Amino acid sequence: MNTAIERFESYLRRRYGDRSTPKHYLSDLRLFVQVVGSQSPQEISVHDIDGFVDHQLAQGLRPTTINRRLATLHTFFEFLATEVPDQPWPNPVVWRRHRVQPGRRLPRDLPDAAVDCLFAVIRDVRDRAIFGLMVGAGLRVGEVATLTQADLEPPPVAEALASLRVRGKGQKERRVWLTPTLYAAVQAWLDTRPASATDRLFLNQRGQPISVAGIQYRLHQYAAQAGVAVTCHQLRHTFARRLAEQELPLESLAKLLGHAQVTTTQIYTAGADPKLRQAFATAMAQLETVPVTTSDPASALSSPAAARPAPASADPAALSDCLTVFDSLPAWLRSSLQVYLTWRWPRWQPHLAATHARRLTRQLRRTWDRLLAQQTLTGWADLQRSHLETWLSARQAAGIAASSRTTELADLLAFLRFVVEHEETSLAPNLFRVAYPARPDPVPRHLTEAEYQRLEQVVLAVTGADTPTAARDQAWFFTLAHTGLRVSELLNLRLGDLDCASGRLLIRDGKNARDRVVYLTPTLTQALHRHLAHRAAHLADDHLWLDEAGQPLRDHQVRYRLRRWGQQCDVVVTPHRLRHTFATRLLNQGLALPAVSKLLGHQDLRMTQRYARLYDATVRDQFQAATTALENQAISEWLQPVFEPPEQPVMQTVQVLERSVNSV
Repeated sequence: MNTAIERFESYLRRRYGDRSTPKHYLSDLRLFVQVVGSQSPQEISVHDIDGFVDHQLAQGLRPTTINRRLATLHTFFEFLATEVPDQPWPNPVVWRRHRVQPGRRLPRDLPDAAVDCLFAVIRDVRDRAIFGLMVGAGLRVGEVATLTQADLEPPPVAEALASLRVRGKGQKERRVWLTPTLYAAVQAWLDTRPASATDRLFLNQRGQPISVAGIQYRLHQYAAQAGVAVTCHQLRHTFARRLAEQELPLESLAKLLGHAQVTTTQIYTAGADPKLRQAFATAMAQLETVPVTTSDPASALSSPAAARPAPASADPAALSDCLTVFDSLPAWLRSSLQVYLTWRWPRWQPHLAATHARRLTRQLRRTWDRLLAQQTLTGWADLQRSHLETWLSARQAAGIAASSRTTELADLLAFLRFVVEHEETSLAPNLFRVAYPARPDPVPRHLTEAEYQRLEQVVLAVTGADTPTAARDQAWFFTLAHTGLRVSELLNLRLGDLDCASGRLLIRDGKNARDRVVYLTPTLTQALHRHLAHRAAHLADDHLWLDEAGQPLRDHQVRYRLRRWGQQCDVVVTPHRLRHTFATRLLNQGLALPAVSKLLGHQDLRMTQRYARLYDATVRDQFQAATTALENQAISEWLQPVFEPPEQPVMQTVQVLERSVNSV
């Protein structure tokens, strides 16, 4: 076990460098060894993990702490498994069995009255600046300790926001803004900062960079004087809560706090929801004045102009054509692939089943052709993890992008899981430990505002003629640009989905069979009315978009026209890029990220965050608007310069301190 931990430590040092992650991982591992004893890693079982969890619970540790240590153990055993890729060695940490339910707690922010008491006893100009950066800019204690003088950029003009470059967790840099009051507090320290060989912003009494422990100790002293219980991180939570109460958008707050995921920011602001509070007060007032009714609220909803017909089943001939693609493969593989595709077929939307089946069929056939060409496989028992890793390495050497390799591996592993779960075929557990290719942060895919305006002008010029084709093309373009629909959702629209009277569009059978509602803008409404005026009303097909032959518009027709329009204005545009542009434009106009997520049909805010990109200028403007309201509140009082008392009391205090030090 000790040898394995040493190898794991070397791996962590290589991967994380000087970050604190290795220290925490190794600390958790040593605690685990103290509980289970000096067994070899191969001897650790799920029962040993059970005992460790029970031991941690008996000590009264919080679920989040226990789950973090379980994550360390899971990573440790996965690392050991990668050293012997073809050895069947299941991970003893089973999340469904061992994870402790964490519950849901409110953030750990401080009431404003407690912060008032704290800053009332902080007289040192350095410490007022240090703790002011935590409560006024949301910095972590480690970020404050590593600040340099070069990180501070003075405001361009008086009463403007100053800028501060911060190096956060994972060596990620971000920019935060300081209000004039907070900048004055920092500048007051710089005016008295002693000369030093180091460029660190904050120094200790010996002229050396102040440490994290030193800052925490000073806060502990002040908290004892003020009679409040406070930590450095609680000041950061307080910053988040106060800006959330000023309705700073969640995505802007996440950027200021240095959170990669807005779901983390939601934890910080869970207790600050002014809209929810107002809605609750309004609802309670209505309950007290309006009698309760038993009528069905759904009856008040207006129905679409026409009922949507039941979706037709997918063409079985298309499935038969796809199944024949596997005919030349070995029998043991061919039968499983055909069963898998047949199982997937009814789970796709009928109008997309053939498209998905053709893509998946071609993908799996190419993958298995490469695997069979590289290795001699006579059955499932011959397939090993090293075969998959060799295949992935070959794909990387061929210049295939990480996103494409990720898709190929995901399709392959989904098929292999089906073989295990549905056909009850035994496969090596290590097959599912193949690591996905590392993917960089996704490149923004939206059009800039200038690019979109050029594209829109071209579309208006090209589709200005009074013809059915021009009216239809202009209408579907603005439908994509003003609603963020996926191209499959656009092409699946029916006449009954359009509710012009209520100004809404019903999206049925969207991705993962989720329905939603989007709303019509005046421009889109006008374009739709123009299109409907040209559309032949007597046609039996109820698709909203029909081509010149009266058939439903197809994907390649939409993409072709968009590409031609983009070429005329030097813009690369696709239907999905318009979806990204729609989200980004709304976000930078101040619409909250959850609202954008709902319009796009996302269940996870992190997915919406990939679509909608916030400009730095937008964050700055929103932060300045939010903090303007704060300047007249308590934060101004916390950071005002402190007037020194008369000289004689100061000397008496110094003499008392000297006697105390001498006695110690």
